[in-house]
Amino acid sequence: MTLQFVTGKASVDHQASLLRELARTYQDHPEDQYYYLVPNHIKFESEVQVLSRLAAISGNDEGAYAQSAVQVLSLTRLAWYFMKNEPAYQLPRISQAGMNMLVYQAILDHQDELRLFAGEADRPGFISLLTRQLLELKTGRVTVSDLQQVAEKLTGTSADLDAKLHDLVLIYDSFETAMVNKYVANTDLLNQLSGYLSNVDLSHAHFYFDGFSQTQFSAQEMQLLTTLMQRAAEVKVALILDHGTPTPDTINQQSLFFQPARTYMRLYQTARALSVPVLKDIRATEVKTTSELQQLEDFWQQSATGVASSKTVFLQQPNRIQIVQADNRYAEVARVAATIRQLVAEKGYRYHDFLILTRHLDQYATILAPIMNAQEIPYFSDVQQSMADHPLVELIDAIFEIKRRHFQYADVMRLLKTELLIPKLDDEHFMAIEDFRDALFKTENWVLKMGYQGSKWTQKADWPYAQLRSDDLGTVTTADQTVSDQINGIRRFVRDTLAPFFKRLDQVKNGREAAKLLVTFMTDNGVTDQLLAWRDDAITAGDLVQAGQPEQVWQMFCDLLDEYVNILGDRLFQSEDFLALLQAGFEGADYSQIPSTLDQVTISESGIIQMNNRKITFIIGATDKTMPDTTLPTHLLNDQDRDKLTLPDGEYLNDGGIVTLQGEPYLNYLAFMTPSQRLIFSYPINAGDDTQNQISPYLNRIQKHFNLPIETHTAAPRADQQDLTPYLGAKRATLRHLIQVSNDSRERNVHLSPSWQYVYQVLNHGDIQPLTEKLLGSISYRNEPVQLDAEIVTGLYNTTINSSISKLEEFYRNQYAYFLKYGLKLRERDEFELSPANTGEFFHAAMDLLMKRVNGEHIDLAKLDDQQLNELIGEITSQILNDSNNLQYAILNSSERMQFIKGQLIGVVRQMAATFQKQSRYTPMRARQTEVMFGHMNNENGLPPLTFDLKNNKHIRVRGKIDRIDTLKLPNNEYVGIVDYKSSERTVKFNEIYEGIAMQMMTYLDVVRQNMPLITDEQEAQLAGALYMHLQNPRLKPTDVKSDVSSALLAKERYEGILVADTDLIHALEPELKPSHAAKVFPFALKKDGSTTAKSSIITMEQLDNLLHYTEMKIVDAGNAIFDGQVALNPYKPLSGNSTAMTNSPFTAIMQFDPMLPENNYRLQTAPLGKNNILKQIEAEVKRREIH
Repeated sequence: MTLQFVTGKASVDHQASLLRELARTYQDHPEDQYYYLVPNHIKFESEVQVLSRLAAISGNDEGAYAQSAVQVLSLTRLAWYFMKNEPAYQLPRISQAGMNMLVYQAILDHQDELRLFAGEADRPGFISLLTRQLLELKTGRVTVSDLQQVAEKLTGTSADLDAKLHDLVLIYDSFETAMVNKYVANTDLLNQLSGYLSNVDLSHAHFYFDGFSQTQFSAQEMQLLTTLMQRAAEVKVALILDHGTPTPDTINQQSLFFQPARTYMRLYQTARALSVPVLKDIRATEVKTTSELQQLEDFWQQSATGVASSKTVFLQQPNRIQIVQADNRYAEVARVAATIRQLVAEKGYRYHDFLILTRHLDQYATILAPIMNAQEIPYFSDVQQSMADHPLVELIDAIFEIKRRHFQYADVMRLLKTELLIPKLDDEHFMAIEDFRDALFKTENWVLKMGYQGSKWTQKADWPYAQLRSDDLGTVTTADQTVSDQINGIRRFVRDTLAPFFKRLDQVKNGREAAKLLVTFMTDNGVTDQLLAWRDDAITAGDLVQAGQPEQVWQMFCDLLDEYVNILGDRLFQSEDFLALLQAGFEGADYSQIPSTLDQVTISESGIIQMNNRKITFIIGATDKTMPDTTLPTHLLNDQDRDKLTLPDGEYLNDGGIVTLQGEPYLNYLAFMTPSQRLIFSYPINAGDDTQNQISPYLNRIQKHFNLPIETHTAAPRADQQDLTPYLGAKRATLRHLIQVSNDSRERNVHLSPSWQYVYQVLNHGDIQPLTEKLLGSISYRNEPVQLDAEIVTGLYNTTINSSISKLEEFYRNQYAYFLKYGLKLRERDEFELSPANTGEFFHAAMDLLMKRVNGEHIDLAKLDDQQLNELIGEITSQILNDSNNLQYAILNSSERMQFIKGQLIGVVRQMAATFQKQSRYTPMRARQTEVMFGHMNNENGLPPLTFDLKNNKHIRVRGKIDRIDTLKLPNNEYVGIVDYKSSERTVKFNEIYEGIAMQMMTYLDVVRQNMPLITDEQEAQLAGALYMHLQNPRLKPTDVKSDVSSALLAKERYEGILVADTDLIHALEPELKPSHAAKVFPFALKKDGSTTAKSSIITMEQLDNLLHYTEMKIVDAGNAIFDGQVALNPYKPLSGNSTAMTNSPFTAIMQFDPMLPENNYRLQTAPLGKNNILKQIEAEVKRREIH
């Protein structure tokens, strides 16, 4: 029964001293038992190393070595070793999630008694925070009665602390009562072990503690050590301490060695109090680091105490301590990986010799794996992967969210996209995953398009499906039975799978029934089958890490349910609480990690205990934000609370936030001393959030003291760089840098250095050659489309293009956009929204029905009163909106807001009908036909297309739909004009006609001209013009109302466009129009002499002929260019305004148009300025091409 310390700085080998003592004692007492105890984190590596070193001490360096007398264990494993057959150890082991459930149950039981926690129970994370606080009390050996006594003593000192301690006592007592003789937690094992060992003969047992210098022993662990001191033959504890035995007078929180010194004093004083002999300290003297690292250690000790010399010290071998400044985190880790790769390849190192540390690994979580894999470096990372992101967890959450929110789109898609619930084709076979995904994606598109949610998923009737196509016909509905079957197959699967489950879930009486129902649902619907299939696929692919995850997460799910049933199974089932407890359980669960090989780089955090057998350590992320760390731990009992607690001897809690932060120099000191040969610091300048990092103040002090150079490592090397060492590694990783320098060579017009040329020669051979050639080809890539060859053109368009004029306008706006939209037929995914196209379709349909009713029933609009007009409009709009085939209007009934918008749309139709009514009082021009189709094969009443022969026996046919054809009958003649409805204000812009981006009106007039006999019986009928009508419910300003509101509205609704300069026509359009007045309906005004003013929208018949022929010329040019395979990226840009052909284009991500690139240029307006100049230019072009 003795206690002895092995002390020494971090640069010496404590393990060697302990093992020498163990070997010496073993020689004297070979029948005794020896227990070498280490932190659980390093247990596996320690066992290997301890046995290896014992073999060396015994002289058995080469052969196999076994030792039954020596056990290398963690403290929890020690409990198993001694107590594995004890009844207390056989109790069910409760998880963190299970303890959360006990705490939750305690809160429910004491809801009316709690002063502070009752309202906090539903706050996310509170249950876990409270549970951690209870566990801290347990590991601190603070019992319920102890806490009760402390609370009584502090009564009245702080209302908040009073309430907090009152509630803690209640919950703690309930928690302990629920645990006793039912469950055992890891926090209970050490207490049980201490009690068990108190009655065991340990007189021939020797205990050696190593690696416990980083943090304090908990009160439970201290109690175990106390028991061992009293019962065992000897206890030896290795602690990292400088010279001198600590005393109460020499220990202070600012000391570098405060943590181990405090541990020393606690053990020493306990031994003296128990009359346990304390043997003289053993000084570990075997140095494990280089002299340079020892110099760093000496400086750090002096620096921590404030007595460091300001004199600069120069290292004998400066490369033993290095500092690298990188552009960003990626470049930083890439540099580390390249260095490791080179040292292994050239200097004989093994991967096991390297350790990568940082304060918080989560900042590098997404960077480490791809870089290490690219460099082909095996590694083991301490980054724990949480189960919370597994698809099974997402599935469970989605199921309960679907029930709670009643089949909302996002929840249903979350569930289906886990791919754990898949329809069955029969009793044994599931739908193929590719078929399921195809059906699911189509279902999602349709749900987004139609806005299906809620009871739409559970209805008996199938969803109607029709593919809506927007073209020159407006909307055409064509049934697609295959897609309909896919979509409704998914819908029925969701309905038939979830609805019965939800119904049964509503009927369960308690948590036990609910848990059983959920497991049955999972197994009956193939969730477990899918998980097993994932496991088998991962095994086949050789990914053993991924293969273990499905089984682990399913086992965790079952364990959570078991604990839930045992703890809360007989209580009333509350789905929200059940889900919250499951989520908390998964959030606290990590996948177990097993090193895939013994020779691998270890990646860890500087706050975690490490082995002392690494040769080179990289400390990355050495910035002012993480070295020292400033993140305070979160506790229910804060620092102020802890300062007020006076606990009995032998009981204490973890350090508070301030003491923890004061330990940062010590934690970093331990990290500095992990290597035996070299220490390499690095830090990124770019923080990744548009801010800049600064070098760590710790590192800054080291750099200045040793006058260390700071090497700058850029993310991309230069083409003319000679020293390539920082960028060389595995071929795949080096290729990345070769691409960078090749691009640099091109941009700066410099030659590759001989070193890079050699790298190119190496990478341009062997297996990597195809990839090298492909990636280098990207350097010379120009963002300009290649002209299509004849075979592709034929495949896209055959020999005849059937096109609307709007498509050809798109061609002139941007050839490449035309190719994407009408060649490849790309389109955006439809969503449940009221698009401008939908409103336009509604207005067109309403205007068409109105005119057909007026003409068919010989209704004189001018004679209808307001009530009759409103009734007519009501009938027309109801006919459109209530037609089940008009699926695009379903959105108008989807919400109160949409109902309001529907009323506004109907209001526009009503206003336009009133406008027609008023206009009919001023003009005899009347609508003759509406929605006149041309060029459509299946429309017997339509007009023929505009057909043009192109080069190489190719053809183009233009089709479309004219909104309205108006006629004006005079005694000796008849005039025919067209009206095009627009949802926004439009005018005829001659520069756009010239550029080919506004050919619609001229094309429609051309159709009327060529088919005049089919429109009117008048042989001498002439064209009147082309007009736009803005479909709107005008808003008037006070200045607009000069006489009466009716006249102001009529002025706002006047046609815009062009009219033919025919005197008979002009005077007949508005017979009552007087000289010096503007027309009320049409876009012209009269002078005093009766002629039209200069601002009137009037052109001559000859000019109109030129416009029509010019438009034909543009159609032919577009057709020839399309068949020639022209797909230029040439978006049109007018001379004025900010809008271009790229504005609001859905294809910007594909086109990647960048006007800063030399090859990307806008097609600027070429039309001359001014209407007359443009018309003269068009006349010249027509004559030059001999169109007539």
